[in-house]
Amino acid sequence: MMSEDGYVRKIDELGRIVIPKELRQRLKIQESENLIINCVDKNIKISKFSYVVNNINFIKKLGDIFNIIFKYNIIITDLENIIYSNKPFNNSKLDSKIMKDVDELKRFKNIKINNEIIINGNIFAEEIIVSSTVIGIVIIYTLKEDDLSLPTKFISNIISAHIEVI
Repeated sequence: MMSEDGYVRKIDELGRIVIPKELRQRLKIQESENLIINCVDKNIKISKFSYVVNNINFIKKLGDIFNIIFKYNIIITDLENIIYSNKPFNNSKLDSKIMKDVDELKRFKNIKINNEIIINGNIFAEEIIVSSTVIGIVIIYTLKEDDLSLPTKFISNIISAHIEVI
């Protein structure tokens, strides 16, 4: 049932509520995805949880060190946004198609991050996987013809291992 304030739902005997399908679709909330529940001014606030965003300080340090040492461009994302980039791309939304592309390919000559950001060159991408779930991607790119598959896997695995420990 919908009221002018929003959806009305009953709490069951175990304290559960159902989030309406329309809201889950609009917010891209998937089955088994983690959510954060908080109390704000006597209201319950539910928001999506991002393991990547939750580890932003570690990811920024890792990205900065990688860029300084190897001089390659790097982008680290969660499932929806750029979380870290050595270019001014931070907090940009991702094109929903990018996650499907990374799943199918690991090396690109160009990649469309979103409508404003298209990267050309020698591009490698690797999923960040925690507990068998993709939680983001690492993209490393350069204009040189270097093989970036190992550095991309390395950074992705470091982030995955760090998040697994927490």
